[in-house]
Amino acid sequence: MNDYDVIVVGARVAGSATAMLLARQGHSVLLVDRVAMPSDTVSTHALLRTGVLQLRRWGLLERIVELGTPAVRDIVLGFGNERIPVRFRAEHGIDALYAPRRHLLDGELNRAAVESGAELRDGTRVVDVVRDPSGRVGGVVVANGSTTTEITARIVVGADGVHSRIAELVGAEAMKSDPPANAIHYAYYSKVGYDGFWFQFTPGVNAGLIATNDDAVLAFAGRPAAGMAAFREDPDGEFLRLLRHGAADLSGLVEAGERVSPFRGTPGLPGFIRKPWGPGWALVGDAGYTKDPISAHGISDALRDAELCARAVGRGLSHPGEEAAAMAGYQALRDELSGTMFRESQALAAYRWDAAEASRRMRAISESVRRECDAIAALPPWGAAVSSAA
Repeated sequence: MNDYDVIVVGARVAGSATAMLLARQGHSVLLVDRVAMPSDTVSTHALLRTGVLQLRRWGLLERIVELGTPAVRDIVLGFGNERIPVRFRAEHGIDALYAPRRHLLDGELNRAAVESGAELRDGTRVVDVVRDPSGRVGGVVVANGSTTTEITARIVVGADGVHSRIAELVGAEAMKSDPPANAIHYAYYSKVGYDGFWFQFTPGVNAGLIATNDDAVLAFAGRPAAGMAAFREDPDGEFLRLLRHGAADLSGLVEAGERVSPFRGTPGLPGFIRKPWGPGWALVGDAGYTKDPISAHGISDALRDAELCARAVGRGLSHPGEEAAAMAGYQALRDELSGTMFRESQALAAYRWDAAEASRRMRAISESVRRECDAIAALPPWGAAVSSAA
């Protein structure tokens, strides 16, 4: 007999949400992560419309608001010297965007998963998968210090990020892939006096501001990965130089504020779309689909795919004969909803655009988000029967 119905590896956004939704269906779920949770991680924090919609549908949005996360209704899209102010339009019951700090968002999702019946074990590292004689994955081997333990399950879900150990162990196929191209750094600033989102595209630089908790603003700047050396030599000077090149008015707001954190960031992330399932395993979030963070849509994608994956896995657990069809449906819908976002994000990350092209690509991303929200809103309310929804 299996120890659990599902083991979810990775307890951040995608993993916690998937575990929560599977536990709400009545399945026994173990959620593991190699680090202590909740904890901070490199992130833009922005929850765009799809992500906010998911939290509202699951009854979690009020928790994020109660933590003091500011509601964002004003957005600036900058393309070279052009500024396009956008007032957020209410739709699907969503009247604002949010950008919670990750230790707050992940912490609330951890709590929601446990409240729904999942068991959380943090500080637990997965070192291998368990396979039955047919080759089907049937659990994991975890390590705590020098002690290893085998834990069995009917299915293992990898939600362990870009460099997923589960994807590596099961040999998940990359159907599309792009090398890292965009190096991004950010820091938190106080006394900026900005309460919205600003996304700036100037040839050679992507920069912006994202209002988050504690009256802080996350200021970020990205450029082709080849420019990393200058940042290492003079982080403050290079960061401000990039902001000034991107937009003098944006830079002026940041320079009037006070930096209250070290710089964080990445020299570039690969982009890929992996096959997200196989015998006894599934992938969700960045483990299965990663694009450059230039679109600021990563968290929203993770929350979207958590539901698609949880519905498919739940259907397979309840009706084993339908497992392959359910998982194939998950893959098909994920790929359909992700195609435009992946293509446009990777093109923007390559920095081979002028301001007019960046504007066209961002409009394509915006239209993709609308279609995505329509698809999510059309799913049965959570708690309704999921046997017919992949």
